[in-house]
Amino acid sequence: MAEAAVPTITPTVPAGGPVDVRRPYFVGIGGLGMLPVARVCAERGYMVSGSDVRVSEGLEELVRCGVVVHTGHAAGQVPADATAVVFTHGVGEDHPEIAQARRRGIPLVHRSAVLNALMAADRAVVAVLGTHGRTSTSGMLAFSLARMGQEPSYVLGGDLDVPGSGGCAGRGGFFVAEVDESDRTHIGVRMGVAVITSIGHGHVENYAAAVDHVGAYERCVRTGLDVHGTLVLSADDPGCRELASRLAARGDGPRRVTFGLSSSADWRVSEAVSTGGSTTAVLHGPRGREFDLVLRVPGVHQLLNAAAAVATLHTLGQEGDLAVEALGCFDGVRRRMTLSGEAAGVLVFDSYAHHPDEVGVDLAAARCLVEAGGRVIVVFQSPGQARLDMFGDAFAKALAGCDRVVLTDSGQGVVAGALEALAARITGAGGSAGHVVPDRAQAVVSAADGARSGDVVILMGTGDIVESGPLLRAALAPAAA
Repeated sequence: MAEAAVPTITPTVPAGGPVDVRRPYFVGIGGLGMLPVARVCAERGYMVSGSDVRVSEGLEELVRCGVVVHTGHAAGQVPADATAVVFTHGVGEDHPEIAQARRRGIPLVHRSAVLNALMAADRAVVAVLGTHGRTSTSGMLAFSLARMGQEPSYVLGGDLDVPGSGGCAGRGGFFVAEVDESDRTHIGVRMGVAVITSIGHGHVENYAAAVDHVGAYERCVRTGLDVHGTLVLSADDPGCRELASRLAARGDGPRRVTFGLSSSADWRVSEAVSTGGSTTAVLHGPRGREFDLVLRVPGVHQLLNAAAAVATLHTLGQEGDLAVEALGCFDGVRRRMTLSGEAAGVLVFDSYAHHPDEVGVDLAAARCLVEAGGRVIVVFQSPGQARLDMFGDAFAKALAGCDRVVLTDSGQGVVAGALEALAARITGAGGSAGHVVPDRAQAVVSAADGARSGDVVILMGTGDIVESGPLLRAALAPAAA
C-alpha cells in the first residue's frame, strides 16, 4: 500500500483534525490505499464519489456499493457539495481536481485523516504497521476476527479474496487498519493497539536512514497510542528492539507484548517448517501455553506474522485456541506470494515484493513449493530508480537465489541501462539474470519459454505485472509441450 512519493500537497485539515466524511470525493479512488477506505465510507452510508484513470474489478465492486466513479480526472467531476476531497501524495497541487477543491474551498484531506475518522467510531482500534509483513498480518487479524464471529471493520493494503475485498464496514466493535508509514502520515493516527511487524529502511524518498524510521515510529506511538493501549512488536527485529529501548528509557512507554523466534519473546515461535503446501510451528504463549500453528500460506516468515496476529487477538480478549484455528483457514492476501493459477504442471504465484528482504523471503517460500528437480523462475518488475540506486546490490543478492530472472520495466522512471546494470549485478552475485525484456507481455512469454512441469514462476513487483497472469498461463502450455 506504499505511496513511495514525496509529499507535495498541504492538507486543509491537519493530522488529527475533524474530517467531514459524509460526501467525500476520492482522487485516485482505485488505488490500493484508497479503494478500501472508500468502500468503508460507502458501506457506512456516506455519499461517495471519485475518479481514476482506469476501470478495474475493484472499482466495479465500488459501483455496486453505490459509489459514483468517473474514468479520468477532470475539475468538473468534483461535486459542488463535497465535504472533502481525499488525496494521496501520488498526485500534486497541479492535479485538476485538487485545484478545483482549492478554488471552491472544499477541504483537502489526506486518506490517513479519513481512515482516522472512520476508526474513531469503533471501541477497539488495531493499527498494523511495519516495513514488511503488515498486509499479511492485518489480513490475518481481519480474517480471524470475522471467522470468530466478531464482524470487524477493516482497511487492508490488499484484497482478501475477490477484487475490492480489502475494505469492510463491519457491525462489531473492532477496526483493523493497515497503516502506511511511507510518507509519515502514520504519525497522528489514533489507536488502542499498535502492531509493529518490523522497522527498516524502505522509503528512500522520505527517510534518510533506518534510524529515521525508528524516530518516526516513536512519534507515532507516543502521539497516537491510547494511554491504556498496548504495543505488539517483534522481539527479533533490530528496529523494533531500538524502539522498545527508547520507549523504556523514558519510563513512560506503553504496555508491550512481543513475538518472534527469540527466547525473550512473550509469544515465541519454535520448530518452524515450511514445505510443500504446509507451514507449521509451535507457538509458545504466556503461562506455558502451547499452540500448534498450521498455515496454508507458504513461508516461515508467515509464521511470525501469525504469531503477531495471535498475540494481538489475545490482547483483544480472544481465545488463543480459536485464533489459531481461524488462522489455519487463512488463504492469504492477494499478491502476497499467493497462487494465481497453474498450467502444464507449472505453478504461478503473484508477489508484491519491492524490497530486497521481501524478495528474499518470497523466494525462500517458493523453494519450499517446487517439486524435486523443479526451478524457481521470476519475472521481476523493477521498482523506481531511487530504490534501484539505494538497494541495487541487495536486490541482486536476493534475486540470485532463484534459477532464472527476467527483468522488465515498470514505467516508474527507471533510467536507460538500469535494468542491464541490475542484470550484471545478479550475475556477479552468482545468479542467472536470464533476459532484460522491457515490454511486460514479452517478458512473461520469455519466462514461459523453457519452463517445465514442477517449476514455480513468480510475477513479482508492485506495478501492473500481476495483470500478466493470464498471458503467462497461456504461454506455458505450448512452452511445456
